[in-house]
Amino acid sequence: MPPLETAQLKLAKDTLEKILSTVPGMKLRWDPYATSDRAAVAKLVDFTVEANNDRNQTAYTLVVEFKQQGYPRQLREAISQLLKFHHRAKRPDYLVVAAPFITEEGAAVCQEEDVGYYDLAGNCLLIFGSYYIERTGKPNPFRKSPSAVAPSLYGPRSERVLRVLLGDREKSWKVVPLAEAAHVSTGTVSIVRRVMLDREWAREGEAGLQLTRPQELLKDWAAVWGRRRERPRTYFTLRPLAEVERQMAQFARDQGRPFALTGTAGAWRCAPMTRYNRTQVYWEGDPAELANAAELKPAEAGANVYVFAPRDEGVFFKQEIVEDVPVVSALQLYLDLQRDRARGEEAAEHLWSTVLFPSDGRPI
Repeated sequence: MPPLETAQLKLAKDTLEKILSTVPGMKLRWDPYATSDRAAVAKLVDFTVEANNDRNQTAYTLVVEFKQQGYPRQLREAISQLLKFHHRAKRPDYLVVAAPFITEEGAAVCQEEDVGYYDLAGNCLLIFGSYYIERTGKPNPFRKSPSAVAPSLYGPRSERVLRVLLGDREKSWKVVPLAEAAHVSTGTVSIVRRVMLDREWAREGEAGLQLTRPQELLKDWAAVWGRRRERPRTYFTLRPLAEVERQMAQFARDQGRPFALTGTAGAWRCAPMTRYNRTQVYWEGDPAELANAAELKPAEAGANVYVFAPRDEGVFFKQEIVEDVPVVSALQLYLDLQRDRARGEEAAEHLWSTVLFPSDGRPI
C-alpha cells in the first residue's frame, strides 16, 4: 500500500475514533474481521471496527471504505464496494464511506443509499442501533492541497468551458469541438469534464458530454465569483448614465477594443426590473482613456461609473447589443450581480426566473 494511502487510512481511523468517542463509554475494537472466519472478505474494504458502550450490550460492526475524493461519483464507487462486501459477508453490518472531504452532493448520495458517511474534517452522519451522530458545517481542511482536491472548475480557462456548456445546455459535446468553442486546450476540457462527471453535474453518452444539473453548477460558480474582490476604477458624472454608456460604447468601437455593460445597468437592458443609479462596465484598455472620452471625473466616494478590467476574454462571450450598447451575456450578468450590493441579489433572482431558467422559478 502506498505511503500516502496508508497515512490517510490511519487519519481516517483516528477521525472515526474521535467521532465515536463523543458517545459516553464507547469502546472500539479495530478490524474484528481479521480474526474471524471471514478474514478474506475483509480485504474487500479498507477497515472495520466494532463499537459498543457500557450501557448497550449489543456490539455493532462498522465497515468503512475510504475514497480520495468525496464527490458523488467516487462515493457511488465506494458504496458499490461496500455492497459487494455486504453480499459476501452476509451480516447486518453498518456500511460507511469516508473521504478527506465530502461535498453536499456527496452527502446526499450517501443518504439516498442509506449509507453512513464521515470526512476527515469531522462532518458525519452515522446512524446505527440507538446511536445517531451528525455533524455539519466543518470547512474543508484540504482545500489548498492539490493531492486532496479536484482541479478547480473556476480558473479563467476552465470557466470558458463552463460558459459554452451553460450557453447551450441541451447540446452534447465531444472534447475537440468543445475545446475549439471555448478557445482552450483539450487538456483543459478533460479536466473540466472529469470534475463535472465526479460531481454529477453532467453525464457522458455516445454524443458526448451534456449538462444534467445546470442550476447547481451555476449557483456553485456564482458563490465563488461573488467572493472574488476586483477593484474597479471609479468615476463620477452628472450627465444621464444612458448617454455616458452610449459614448463609452462608441469610443470602444472606434478603438476596436472589447467593452460591455454589466451589473444592474446590464440587467436593466436584459430583464428590466428596477431603475439603476450607477453603471458598471468591462473595458479591455486604459480606464483613463475611456474616462476621458466620456468626460468622467475620478471619484473615490459617490462614484456612479465603475470600470472593471476583464478577468478573461470569457466575460465577453455571447454579449448582446442593446440600444447600440454591448451588454455581457445573461450568464455573466448573473455572476456579476453576486458582487453588487445595490439590489444585486434581487436583480439576479429576476434574471434567473425570466431569462436563465424561466421554467424553474427562483434559484435553487
